[in-house]
Amino acid sequence: MPCSCCAGESLDIFGERGARRELRRYLRNGLGGDDARQIVSWAEDRGLEGATVVDVGGGIGQIQGELVRRGAAGGTVVEVVGAYAGPAAELAEAVGIADRSEFVLADLLEDASRIAPADIVVLRRVVCCSREGPALLGIAAGKAQRTLLASYPRDRALNRAFSRLENVFFRLVRRRFRSFVHPPDELDRQAARKGLRRTRTSRGAVWETAEFELVRS
Repeated sequence: MPCSCCAGESLDIFGERGARRELRRYLRNGLGGDDARQIVSWAEDRGLEGATVVDVGGGIGQIQGELVRRGAAGGTVVEVVGAYAGPAAELAEAVGIADRSEFVLADLLEDASRIAPADIVVLRRVVCCSREGPALLGIAAGKAQRTLLASYPRDRALNRAFSRLENVFFRLVRRRFRSFVHPPDELDRQAARKGLRRTRTSRGAVWETAEFELVRS
């Protein structure tokens, strides 16, 4: 159940070697992962022309790259893993969006003020990387001027058991990283506090993808 991430120094399983492997895979095969493709599809449904994108824990920026390439005005990848910066720049250059894409090293849980609001905010496989995952989603929801798109492990017995086993392994190999399965109701409550409500949900075997829309008064 690999996550993307935004959770401080506990992300010691992520590095440049893996980032470059992701870059090669993306340039060869395009966007991977049913949840990633679902996020892009839903964002396109709502319209991309003139939209701004913030991809929190976006790694090398595949999703924001796709959205900007398909019509969004500009995108920002927000990461806490500095090793992603170089490959992210190479990806933006390769798909022709270098002048409309930026990479920001920041932890929203520590300093959300560094990130400007955007029309579309993406949190793909991020909330599962932190015990504070629901709070992170709430912070991201506060940045969404129109739509928040997120994916996370489904809250089911098999995923919870796998997460526990995975964390035992990380302890044994002396890694600080831990994975978490958060109840979707808590994610909904965090989004609602920032004025967003869930409008669509797609469920796969492991990952659940959700769309949250800003409620207009």
